[in-house]
Amino acid sequence: MFKLTRSAVALIPVLAAVVVTAVALSSTASGSAALRFAAGRLGVTAYAAGGGGSGGGIDHLTISRAELTAKLAVTLTVTYMCQPVFDPNTGQLDVFFSSFQNAFLQERTGKTVANGSGFGNGTAICDEGLTSTPTVNQATILVTPDVFPASGPFKNGAALATVQVFACPNVFVASGVPPPCEFGSLNNAIISIK
Repeated sequence: MFKLTRSAVALIPVLAAVVVTAVALSSTASGSAALRFAAGRLGVTAYAAGGGGSGGGIDHLTISRAELTAKLAVTLTVTYMCQPVFDPNTGQLDVFFSSFQNAFLQERTGKTVANGSGFGNGTAICDEGLTSTPTVNQATILVTPDVFPASGPFKNGAALATVQVFACPNVFVASGVPPPCEFGSLNNAIISIK
């Protein structure tokens, strides 16, 4: 465990360098074009950190689409799968969940950087491991530019996105001990706003 922790800590400067390089590249016309090309060709898939009672959490978390909305905001389409959790009150697996998603977006737009956030909520079917074709859940998140401090509008091009998904079973618990929730995140993914 110590070596794993040490390796993770050693990777932090490398990951920071990658993010700084991506932001620096986006400040030049040729670098921005290269990032747009790469982001348009690559699918962003992450196996998010596990959590909850099953130990699986939210996984296969992907930003499948990012579209400029009203020449200001960005609509993100997020897909994910999740595993059921054991309900100690009933002794069964729960698969019907309420979900909450939030997203943070950062994009260099000329000489400034646009920042924004947004959230969404809905339902999820968490049946991964119970069926050979698990349900792929989809959520839409509208990311608007920050109001304070004020941020400019988003534009078409490459951006950095962080998405978090939380899902909790839809059950009433008279005992006061609810089943555990699931969670997962996708951090600093390079996306293409179209």
